[in-house]
Amino acid sequence: MVPAITACGRSFRGAALYYAHDKRRDGEAVRLTTGRVAWVETVNLPTGDPERAWRIMAHTALAQGHLKATAGTKATGRKLKNPVFAYSLAWHPGERPTKAQMMDAARESLKTQGLEEHQAIILCHTDEPQAHVHIIVNRVHPATGKAATLSNSKLKLSQWAEGYERERGKVLCPAARQEQRQTAARRVRAPSPDAAPGV
Repeated sequence: MVPAITACGRSFRGAALYYAHDKRRDGEAVRLTTGRVAWVETVNLPTGDPERAWRIMAHTALAQGHLKATAGTKATGRKLKNPVFAYSLAWHPGERPTKAQMMDAARESLKTQGLEEHQAIILCHTDEPQAHVHIIVNRVHPATGKAATLSNSKLKLSQWAEGYERERGKVLCPAARQEQRQTAARRVRAPSPDAAPGV
């Protein structure tokens, strides 16, 4: 299992145009075919239609201030500029997970990051040799309006992926696990530039 995080973005429409359709060819402004999309599921949304889902997610993000006020949440902090969080989960090319297994993994990965109550679109693509899903998440909580904190998401997903593989009895991506351990070791060894000497 290899998780990969895409940079946060501003446009749910743009994310849906890319992930819910085929890749554009040179010279094309937009491509609306869906040949590479095997299936789409939604989480915490009243629709399974990705077109309606991204619109609801965009509305939720735009209504963040109202949601906070309604929930009694303090309206502190900066306005969220990038409410779109996208990442993928890819299985080893030799693995053939079922749709149910892929959905379970996607839901577990959301929970690992504290995003299980957030709106999400999960899309399975067939354009690569390895089975993989893309997950588009609304960082704005649909009830509280609070923005999800994504600090350490890469590390959290990597640790979750290692546990996912160990549960199934084999680590199929040892290079990814080695990179994770090296990154964690660097974080522990590297002192903060703001830390006072001797602290």
